[in-house]
Amino acid sequence: MEWRHAVERDAHREAEEPPVRVCEHPDCEREADHKAPRAPDDLRSYRWFCLDHVRDYNRTWNFFAGWSQHDIERFQHDDMTGHRPTWPFGRGPRGNGREDLDAAFQSFAREWLDDGPRAHGYTRECGGASSDARLSALALLDLTPPVDLATLKRRYKVLVKRHHPDANGGSRESEELLKQINHAYNYLKQECS
Repeated sequence: MEWRHAVERDAHREAEEPPVRVCEHPDCEREADHKAPRAPDDLRSYRWFCLDHVRDYNRTWNFFAGWSQHDIERFQHDDMTGHRPTWPFGRGPRGNGREDLDAAFQSFAREWLDDGPRAHGYTRECGGASSDARLSALALLDLTPPVDLATLKRRYKVLVKRHHPDANGGSRESEELLKQINHAYNYLKQECS
């Protein structure tokens, strides 16, 4: 009984096999195993050729036939990014720049360090009492206790992306701020682990 089903399956597969393609070149009756695009503006429909004739077709194919030099260069430039829109690093699609880093730092530094966390009685979450170094690090990263390692890492990633010098035109101020952020992150990470 089992062999009968196998024979029926094989017969069914043979019936589903596609017909053999014949080369589209005139006066050629060979099997066409190689596809070539039909036209530059229709790259998803194909012509089928045998090996010899697909080589001839490819030798004479010119994707840029009828294009001006300017159009060709523009296409090649856009092809480097997959023809997707781009913008400078650190700027969004609308051209928005980053906020003034020095003013932003001064704003939350004043808020946190002048009367900040010590005045509110915060204590250390990652073991032990609060210290000035820990409070400064939390203020720099704009975090409020309780802080766990996952929250610390998330905040660190956001700040690195925002204040990286490459995202801010190579700014010296952002480079210095990033060094302080790295130092604060490493300090808090050691406390939390």
